[in-house]
Amino acid sequence: MTFNFEKSKSYLVCPKCHSDLVPDGDSLVCTNPEVRLRYPILEDIPRLLVEEAEVLTPEAWTAAMQRAGRSQ
Repeated sequence: MTFNFEKSKSYLVCPKCHSDLVPDGDSLVCTNPEVRLRYPILEDIPRLLVEEAEVLTPEAWTAAMQRAGRSQ
């Protein structure tokens, strides 16, 4: 079984700020430019723990948003 973002996106939000998440490779990225957190997907389960999330640089976050088709 593979994690299906399309089926889950209506109820998955960033646990820190409640913004939308977008898929980026094997992770989900918060769409809030002030938060910029990347949450890993491990064994097809999103690990939405703020303390374990990676803070992206502004450049890395912008690139992730562009890959997801979001312009900021």
